[in-house]
Amino acid sequence: MIFGYYGSSINDADEHDMLSRLMILVCALMLQACGTFAYTPTEYPLRSGLIPHLDVTGEVSITNAQSSNAPVFVYSYAGSKMSSNLQAITEVMVQQSTRELLKNGHIGNGAPKSVKLKVNSLLSEYVVMYWKSKLQFEATLGNGEIINLTVSHASGSLAQDLNGCIAESVMELFKNEKVRVYLAN
Repeated sequence: MIFGYYGSSINDADEHDMLSRLMILVCALMLQACGTFAYTPTEYPLRSGLIPHLDVTGEVSITNAQSSNAPVFVYSYAGSKMSSNLQAITEVMVQQSTRELLKNGHIGNGAPKSVKLKVNSLLSEYVVMYWKSKLQFEATLGNGEIINLTVSHASGSLAQDLNGCIAESVMELFKNEKVRVYLAN
């Protein structure tokens, strides 16, 4: 007799029933904390100076080459998961790349250029007291050259880690020497 006191009228069957109900309630509460949450990628602004000045000859079209909109996990730890899709993640990268090119590029006359972006993976992992993510993407330049890059990022906030990794990927795209040469010629 766990819950009773001397002289209580609770019998062993009632006590077993109460324990069973208590266990079900505890399990239900624990399962509430588990599950998959939607991650909606958003632009994490880059401060001026993080992307070096770009010399660009001709108008540049940056497009989304990721056709998959199937759900993918971008984070999973101890029963909690976040999912998004690579097309939406790529679209945020495309929009931010376009804005950063306008902000940091000196566009002169020349033949039109194109860059097709395709994010192949974004995954954040929890490490003691912070999150660390990796984004793998490819950039197909208008001259047919394909550049594959993997970018790492870390933060004390999961959302900032994921969004910051996209922003840092934009930074690395425009720091890449092959991309800079292509845009300048």
